[in-house]
Amino acid sequence: MFLRLVFAIGFCCSLFSPQVLAISAIQIQVGEVDAPAGKLKNAQFQVDLKGTKPTLILKAEVKPTNEKEFIPFNLQCEQFNTEKIGRVDCLKGSFTAKQVKAPFSVHFVSYPNDFAMDIAFNAANFSDESGLHAGENLTGQIKLAAKSVNNIWQWNGLISWDKGELFWQPFYFGKAGNRFEVNGTFKQPMLNIENASLLVNEVGKMTSSVQINTKTQMVEDIKVNAKDVDFAGLYAIFLKPMAEKSVFGNLEVSGKADWQFEIKNLEPSSFELNLRDANIDDKNGKFAFKHMNAHLPWDYNNAKTVSIEYESGNLLKMPLGDTKLSAVINRYSFTTPQLTLPILDGALNFTDLSAAMIADNWYWHVGMNVSPISMSAFSKALGWPIMQGKISGRVPQVTYAGKQLVMDGAMTFNVFNGTIGMDNLKIEDPLGVVPRLQADLQMRDLDLGDLTRTFSFGNIEGKLDGDVKHMVLENWKPVRLDASIQTSEGKHLKKISQRAVENITALGGEGTAVALQRTFLRFFKEFNYDKIGLSCKLRQDVCEMGGVESTATGYVIVKGSGIPAVNVNGFTQRISLSDLLGRIKRITDGNTKMVVE
Repeated sequence: MFLRLVFAIGFCCSLFSPQVLAISAIQIQVGEVDAPAGKLKNAQFQVDLKGTKPTLILKAEVKPTNEKEFIPFNLQCEQFNTEKIGRVDCLKGSFTAKQVKAPFSVHFVSYPNDFAMDIAFNAANFSDESGLHAGENLTGQIKLAAKSVNNIWQWNGLISWDKGELFWQPFYFGKAGNRFEVNGTFKQPMLNIENASLLVNEVGKMTSSVQINTKTQMVEDIKVNAKDVDFAGLYAIFLKPMAEKSVFGNLEVSGKADWQFEIKNLEPSSFELNLRDANIDDKNGKFAFKHMNAHLPWDYNNAKTVSIEYESGNLLKMPLGDTKLSAVINRYSFTTPQLTLPILDGALNFTDLSAAMIADNWYWHVGMNVSPISMSAFSKALGWPIMQGKISGRVPQVTYAGKQLVMDGAMTFNVFNGTIGMDNLKIEDPLGVVPRLQADLQMRDLDLGDLTRTFSFGNIEGKLDGDVKHMVLENWKPVRLDASIQTSEGKHLKKISQRAVENITALGGEGTAVALQRTFLRFFKEFNYDKIGLSCKLRQDVCEMGGVESTATGYVIVKGSGIPAVNVNGFTQRISLSDLLGRIKRITDGNTKMVVE
């Protein structure tokens, strides 16, 4: 430590006799103090002894080691009492500095082997330039007492505030009535916090013990326990700030929770979280779980069994049924041979699920098959037109590494008496705020009768093929794709109803349906066709439309054949995706009025 002092002690005296000198003021100036914690300069210490109670003023500039500039501060005490040896009282104190204003009072008692200090603060305000720490209208107290026994200091402390708000990045305490009590021992170099108790308003009580090596400034052993705390308060104050940029950063939760964790020799040793009758609802609509009970243990040295159960919920708008899940977690790996996730009237069956954390990154793989799920319920859950039949199929092994999900092979589903396949699936940051999906879809021999007979769309008989290539979804919304549907090859019945003609026409613009009503063809309920085709080349929100073949003014969607026959032409060649989806919705809602572009 480098210390440079410039003393200027001034005495303002009144001479009662040649032998008597009365001191009315003491002033001390300190030029500069350089210490590991920071620097102090231009310190002026003044005690005014005039009046019935002395006053104290301390002015200086301080610069902590992590700050770039000196910060001036002013400490004043209007009633400074030192009548008894070892006792100091400051009844009306104030501390002011840049962005700090803190009225306070202090009571300090010191003896050779023990001391006690009691600080009360009233309507204190502070903040820092970084915006990471701030307090407003804080009223409370700080207590600290210590006693030396056999060269071991035994100490206890208390911090509480009854009014005001506190922000300490990333945590915000908006409700007063919080209390922190602590006691322990100190023998160089170990500081032992034997029992620390934190009572947080609207959360509950948490206790902990900590060992700190003051020589290395390392926290070596930590134990934290919380029993029967409010899950909503725990999430809002402690969990949400740390998960703000993840998929868990915008939740509405309720229920009760117990949790504990332990750190030994600077390494995590154990953790356990128990949820009772908890509800978790993602405000972004990605997932929700109702009446959840969970036992989530972890131990560095021993394998533990994780169990989760909930009565209902949803995942990406898909309703979830009563579910019970269990798996084994062994240090940084997670395995289970089988997990069944009831969804709608079927289930997702996961097999050979394995996950591990390596070098702070998660890696996992899983296979899946789908027990038959009603297409009616499936399409309704997604807000699609209501479809009939069942969906089933299998998914090959899916691997996740480096925040990227990749499917090894093509998944296939049996639906509408045909097949739908997905290949080249890749999802970047699937649990992030803006996931990005890439994939190709292939549809073969779908039964158009099953697709259309229950709709207000009208009836079409035949088989349909389709391809969606180079599909890109950002935050699960399409931004790029090359999509087309067309009549399947081979011999099969090809009929289309007049109502279907009207609705298909509504997708491509006014024309055919209006002309149809002016001819004798209006007396026919259905027509023969040779081909049906429609395509969309999407770039951002604009879809470039096409059909079976091009015409001078547009494209052919339905090409007629035989007698009676009718062609359906499209005229809207460029349309926003939102408008196209709006047209489809109006059609499936039973509104078949033409949309004129």
